[in-house]
Amino acid sequence: MQTVSRVVNDNRNVSEKTRERVLEAITRLGYRPNLLARRFTSGRTHTLGVIGFNLGFISTDLHQGMAREAAARGYSLQLKTLSDLTVEHVEETLLSLMDQRIEGILWAIPDTLRNSEWLSEGVLARVTVPMVFLSFQPRHGITSIGFDNFECGRLATQHLIASGRKRVAHISGPQDWWVARERVRGWRSALQRAGLPAPDTYIAAGNWLPESGQSALNALLDRSPDIDAIFVANDRMALGALLAAHERKLNIPRDVAIIGVDNILESSCFFPPLTTVRQDKSRHGEIAVEALVRRVTARHDKSIDTLDDLPRLAQDVIVRQSAS
Repeated sequence: MQTVSRVVNDNRNVSEKTRERVLEAITRLGYRPNLLARRFTSGRTHTLGVIGFNLGFISTDLHQGMAREAAARGYSLQLKTLSDLTVEHVEETLLSLMDQRIEGILWAIPDTLRNSEWLSEGVLARVTVPMVFLSFQPRHGITSIGFDNFECGRLATQHLIASGRKRVAHISGPQDWWVARERVRGWRSALQRAGLPAPDTYIAAGNWLPESGQSALNALLDRSPDIDAIFVANDRMALGALLAAHERKLNIPRDVAIIGVDNILESSCFFPPLTTVRQDKSRHGEIAVEALVRRVTARHDKSIDTLDDLPRLAQDVIVRQSAS
């Protein structure tokens, strides 16, 4: 029993010959571990909690990446959604997950001014299991896994500059979102390094939805009709921006080039097909779970894992006709 257990749990204290014999027997017999018995024996649940927002921030790709990585590491996921982000309700949710013997928690709610208030109220000190935050502004004492959104904004803007555009505007996400503010910083930095203007009149905020992209582009063109390119902070707002441009009889990309972020499935079918910065959300979910499981394992082993060797989340520009 001990030998089989070592092989199933990938313990290295088994000879390669013995490991091969056990794996052959597992395949021949169709053996599957009894998870309930495993939990009783080990005193562990091998369950991770995922806390999301009811507005659907946990995308399908992100959740699939989490689920795939958790299963590969022998863990299951329990999903909780929050609509009430008051300090009291957040604390109640976190403590209820611990009551269910959750071994670690993934906080998959975007970092906004309202959504992070609980961190300054001492709630985190009462959480006794490891937590990993997704797309959260780095803070002392927390582990945050996310894309470099400053670099995202810089990449998108640099692509427009490299194609010869000189007056590059920006449709941002809501400015209480940390991710949106980072993309603004990247936009400004790229323009400043190229010696190009980045006045306040060249930026308009949306709310991530297509209608806000439409109204934001109209506002930008009313203020600065000479702009020749627009970096839009997500693909859905870019869809609205494209509609506004068509309504004004502008040719995309001849008159105005447009680039988005996310590479959503539909972006290749926009008219014209949308150039966008691809962020692999599935890989984001995988790496976040890997980080949390490593924190959980270190806690049980009474060891330290700095996570210094975690893979970097890559992002790149997918060039299509809207900003070729």
